[in-house]
Amino acid sequence: MFNFGDIAGWIVPVAAIGGWALITLYRLYLAGRTREQAHRERMAMIERGLQPPADSAPAALDWRSYTDPAARNRRTGIILIGVGVGLAVMLSVIGTGARSMGASAFLIVLGLAFLLIAIFDRRPPTGAQDASGGPEGPPLR
Repeated sequence: MFNFGDIAGWIVPVAAIGGWALITLYRLYLAGRTREQAHRERMAMIERGLQPPADSAPAALDWRSYTDPAARNRRTGIILIGVGVGLAVMLSVIGTGARSMGASAFLIVLGLAFLLIAIFDRRPPTGAQDASGGPEGPPLR
């Protein structure tokens, strides 16, 4: 006979991992459809003899191009510092003490490294226009 007590130990992790995988795959599918529709719109404009705006270029459709690299590094550093401090507090509350604070210290130092990168990063934002007229070069004629 099947014991339902055995299911309780593994059904939640399997459901969580499976749900995460499905959500990720669906998000990738939606992003692909969005890029495909933007590409078709851009091609239709070119076929009609219109010049598409520079911000509709394929590179500008990527979500990462709208984020300043320094801001992304700053965000990552703050998150890592928060996770490291939270882990340190959790480990001190459960009583493991200094024996297992290495992981917390590692995360905090890694977060500080990302903050330093953000401070010294002098590159312009990825989506910024250069002097030639657009993010990827001179405009089409």
